[in-house]
Amino acid sequence: MENIILHSTPLKEFRDIIGDIVTERLQQFKPAEPPQTNSNAEYLTRAEVCDLLRISLSTLHYYTKRDGILKGYRIGGRILYKSAEVQGAIHDIQSLKYKRA
Repeated sequence: MENIILHSTPLKEFRDIIGDIVTERLQQFKPAEPPQTNSNAEYLTRAEVCDLLRISLSTLHYYTKRDGILKGYRIGGRILYKSAEVQGAIHDIQSLKYKRA
């Protein structure tokens, strides 16, 4: 059998105790904080990306549509690219031609 203890507690104090318990329990179900994204990320136009990478508009279209190398974002009638994603798409090529053991 359970023991029942009766205790006189003022209503305001009882509400505070219950509120603290509920808040504590709800914190367990709160999802982890998502990683901070740069909300004011710099966007580049197609012409700016072409100038940066020294490629033509048709090559940029090919990288976006067929290969998926770059991801474009359509805003209204414009296609923009995130600067960080453009920089991330550039990577070093390991040349093995002249590498000696």
